[in-house]
Amino acid sequence: MAEEAISLIPEIRDLIAAGQLDDAAARLAAMHPADAADVIAELDQDDRLALIPAVPRAAMAAIIEYLPDQGREQILEPIPPDTLAGLLDEVDDDIVADILHQLPRELADAILRSMKRAWAVMPLLRHADETAGGHMTRSFIALNGGWTAERAIHYLRRIRPDADHAYYLYVVDAEGHLEGVVSLRDLIIAPPEALLADIMTRDVRYARDDMDQEEMARMVQRYDLVALPVVDAEARLVGVITVDDVLDVVEEEATEDILKLAGIGVKETVLSPLPESMRRRLPWLMVNMLVAFTAAGVVSLFEQTIAEVAALAAIMPIIAGQGGNSGIQTSTLVVRGLALEEIDMSDTLRVFWKELKLGVVKGLFFGSVLALLTYVWLGDGDATLAFIAGTAMFANMLVAASGGVMIPMTLRYVFRLDPATAAGVFDTMLTDIMGFFIFLGLATLLLDRLQ
Repeated sequence: MAEEAISLIPEIRDLIAAGQLDDAAARLAAMHPADAADVIAELDQDDRLALIPAVPRAAMAAIIEYLPDQGREQILEPIPPDTLAGLLDEVDDDIVADILHQLPRELADAILRSMKRAWAVMPLLRHADETAGGHMTRSFIALNGGWTAERAIHYLRRIRPDADHAYYLYVVDAEGHLEGVVSLRDLIIAPPEALLADIMTRDVRYARDDMDQEEMARMVQRYDLVALPVVDAEARLVGVITVDDVLDVVEEEATEDILKLAGIGVKETVLSPLPESMRRRLPWLMVNMLVAFTAAGVVSLFEQTIAEVAALAAIMPIIAGQGGNSGIQTSTLVVRGLALEEIDMSDTLRVFWKELKLGVVKGLFFGSVLALLTYVWLGDGDATLAFIAGTAMFANMLVAASGGVMIPMTLRYVFRLDPATAAGVFDTMLTDIMGFFIFLGLATLLLDRLQ
């Protein structure tokens, strides 16, 4: 949160408590909408309901556009539908569609009935939130290829489009099919009599309205686009996605991957209600507990060995923990590579051998370190115990490298699952079980030399 917003929150609260709503609204409207949105989000519900009607409609509409996705529903839902409908009439159509998707169905329907621009928003509601259609705006400029550059410029002067919507001018035929694109620069420098069909770019990058938002964002990034046209199944131009929407998608997808790797629900925030946090976290923690019991079962097979050589109990967590950390490093890189389409199934062997060679290096280094520490510190000069510890660490590093690559690849291409969801859990399970098994198995085989 910006310092300006933080410093203004107590003042706004004091003005509201004193009944000076107009002064509070004026202070809020004078801020940048992004900072004002932070202030609104920090106020309690009663203060918000008292302040929002006093804020000029245009200013409040701009603030709504900057409200965070998480928590926006709680902020807007208590506002009377008629009041909220008037505000949303001033908000970009794609943001309105996102808001209505978040609100309860009955409330969303009531707001739509009261909106003057419902006709522009309703087509967007047919698209899922995580598709290109769910992020597009219908505010775009479509021209005819038979127009001259001079006629197109006169048309732009007449309709006075928002600056956000005039980066690219799209050329369509009589049925609305996308034929090409003309940049504003090319239009301005073209001879007045030049036809748009002659100066337009025909090789247009576009997204289907049902394209996944992550693929859409990669397309914008790959081709350095400021805006991306969206077409339907018949190649008719139905909307445009601007770069600010793509930045939101990139942030959302990155956050989703991080939360999945941690076993947390993708819709959870630090301010989520307690029941929601419990519902999202407990299942994964239960999976982790079952994994821990499996590892404990492996350890129980070697109770006699541990009872005879107590130092083994001190070394076991080091081998399992270091292997788990190494595996998480590898699986995180592989999951991210899959998400960004840097790698695919054909790269499996190349990535596997690279990580396996790195595993050898890590195994030799950390195996040697552990062997030395065991010999000097835990083993009282016992070379056999040092050898077992170092060898087990080396072997578990190879297990971590192999699992870090193969588990995400298998989840993606064999089971058709999102590897971010479960790769970390399975990799930790593998390194724990194999680490204990290799270490205690070697100790059992060489038990005579340890006594």
